[in-house]
Amino acid sequence: MKTNPFVLTLVLTALFACRTPEITLDPALATAEAMPVKGRNGFRIGQVIRYGEFHTDKVKRGWTKGYDVPFRVRFRKASEKLRYTQYGPENMQADVSCISKFKSTELQLVRDFFSVPLEYRNFFAGNIHVAGSQANWDFVLHNPDGDFLRERSAAGFAQNGTHRLEIEAIREVKGQPEWMNALTVYGHAFRFDGKTVGAVSTVNKGTVWIEPGLDAETRTVIAALATGLLLRTDVETEAIQPVQ
Repeated sequence: MKTNPFVLTLVLTALFACRTPEITLDPALATAEAMPVKGRNGFRIGQVIRYGEFHTDKVKRGWTKGYDVPFRVRFRKASEKLRYTQYGPENMQADVSCISKFKSTELQLVRDFFSVPLEYRNFFAGNIHVAGSQANWDFVLHNPDGDFLRERSAAGFAQNGTHRLEIEAIREVKGQPEWMNALTVYGHAFRFDGKTVGAVSTVNKGTVWIEPGLDAETRTVIAALATGLLLRTDVETEAIQPVQ
């Protein structure tokens, strides 16, 4: 069964017509500030994403330069590429590269690079280099859009060799019937050591939450992940088939 974007649009429009949708957050984020996103919608030329104390430089699409980074060299043929600098607290900054829309011949490259058995054709991946840090963060998210009316997970991780952030899909919106949770993914949560430390809502303009007690680097990495998810386009144009 293929995803029917028209039906999905009608259902979501009817659901959210009279109110602003709010994703259901883990109570662990009770002390985190809700940071509305600016810059997500509108023109892509000169696009800058801002929320709270976080912002990017102008988002670059296509990686026209900067192939000196091994991650970009390996995945330079991907048809969707994003690059931006994520700025955070305490003068933190991170160079971020994101990729999606791979050709079938490139899937093995992803499996080898991330050392995980990816079972789907639809995924979003990238690299985060924090200025002054010796270790890069690599991240991969499989099936980021969920799978319309099917129980397939949308999950992933970001890791730098020492630390690992788990990425989990958020399917619940406050006040919606339980049966509608299978329709789509409304955002993602970030977990560290079993605790939810951040979240991003990709509904409408978007909203981000980041646990304020984390160190500046971790907060900036979470922001870099959240920004990537806000920027990526819906790459699920057909039913996702298992990779043979």
